[in-house]
Amino acid sequence: MSAPDPDKLFFIQAYFDDLSTRIENLKKLSSGQIEGQSFRDEALILCLVYIDGLASNYYGGDGIKESFCKALRELSGNPLFGKLHVRRLLDPENDPHWEGAKDGVEKLASEKPGELLDETDVANSIRKSGVLEHVQKKLTKNLWRYSIAAICYEFMRNAAVHGLGTSTLSFDETIYEGTRGVRLTFTVLHQALVQIAQHVLQESIRTGEWFGRKDYFKKR
Repeated sequence: MSAPDPDKLFFIQAYFDDLSTRIENLKKLSSGQIEGQSFRDEALILCLVYIDGLASNYYGGDGIKESFCKALRELSGNPLFGKLHVRRLLDPENDPHWEGAKDGVEKLASEKPGELLDETDVANSIRKSGVLEHVQKKLTKNLWRYSIAAICYEFMRNAAVHGLGTSTLSFDETIYEGTRGVRLTFTVLHQALVQIAQHVLQESIRTGEWFGRKDYFKKR
C-alpha cells in the first residue's frame, strides 16, 4: 500500500481545519459572542446540517437518514443516540412487522418502566422470541429506526432543513442513566458534531482520501 499523497493530505487537513473553525464558531453564535447577539436557533440549524453533511459524505450512498443516525450512534461518542425509545418501538402502527416477537420486548420494557432501552437487549429479546431467523434479522436490522438518533433526524434535522427552524427536543418523562428527563440541546448536538468531524478527519488522513473514501469524487 503506497503512502498517501502529501499534497492531497495538505488540502484535506486545510479543509478540515476550516471546518473545525466553523464548528467552533457555532458556540459563539449560540452564546451571543457575535456583536452581542445570540443566534441559538441558527447555531442549532447549522449544527444539524453539518452533522448531516459529514455523515452523507463519510458513508456515501442514498440513505441520508440512515447515515445521519449511524454517525450519531457510532461516531459521536454519546451512547444516548443509540438508545431505543419504547413509545416509538412499540407503537401499535408497527404491529404488522413484529410477527410474534413483540411480547418479549413488551416484557423487557415493563421491567424498565420509562427507561430508554439498549438495542442489544431488544435484539436479544427478539432472538429469544422463537420467530423465524429471517424475521429476526429484519427486525434487528431496523431497530435503529426507533433510536434517539432517528427521532433527532425526524423532529430536528427535518425541521431544520425543510421547516427553516428547530429547537431543543425534550423527553420529560423518559429515564436515562437513572435521571428523568432527556433533552437534545445545542450543547449535546454540538459535542456530537465535534466528535464526528474529528473521526472523519482522522479517517481521511489515515487513508489519504477525502472523507476516507476512494470513491468520493466518483460518486458525486
